[in-house]
Amino acid sequence: MKLFVAKLNRDVQDEHLVEAFSAFGEVAYSRVITDRDTGQSKCFGFVQMRDESSGKAAIEAMNGAELMGFRIVVKEAEERSRTRVAGADQRSSKRPDSTGDRPRSPQRTDSSEFSRQPGPSETPQRDSRQKPTVKKSSKAKGNRDIYADGPKPSKLKKTKPKNTDWLDDLDDY
Repeated sequence: MKLFVAKLNRDVQDEHLVEAFSAFGEVAYSRVITDRDTGQSKCFGFVQMRDESSGKAAIEAMNGAELMGFRIVVKEAEERSRTRVAGADQRSSKRPDSTGDRPRSPQRTDSSEFSRQPGPSETPQRDSRQKPTVKKSSKAKGNRDIYADGPKPSKLKKTKPKNTDWLDDLDDY
């Protein structure tokens, strides 16, 4: 039985979980999840118990117990799908009627209330019933978009031409 262990102290290692859960039965493995970039603990992990009865006993006894100064949460681990959808929540992408790990594509319908969205290479077709969209300018109230044309150029000090003609006359004397 696979157990999910949360709210762990950052100092907890795999060995600490084995030591704590071995009192309830044989532990097949334990893993504290760490950040890929920093290597620091994410404060949760998993413990695999050899049999289900020892797993249930560990959940009963260890849920809310203190481990290295922190009250931990222990419950049965839920299986998650292997495929990930970018930008979508994992729990919302699960469907009870889906087959396999591959997400299903939406079914097409000819209903007028559902319209097909154009792809990136297609130009969108405007419906003649729709009003044309007018982009409001921020200059309408005198506000200028300071980033519209890049950074504002700095004012350069104009140099006055020096009148050096009188110096040329000094060479003649």
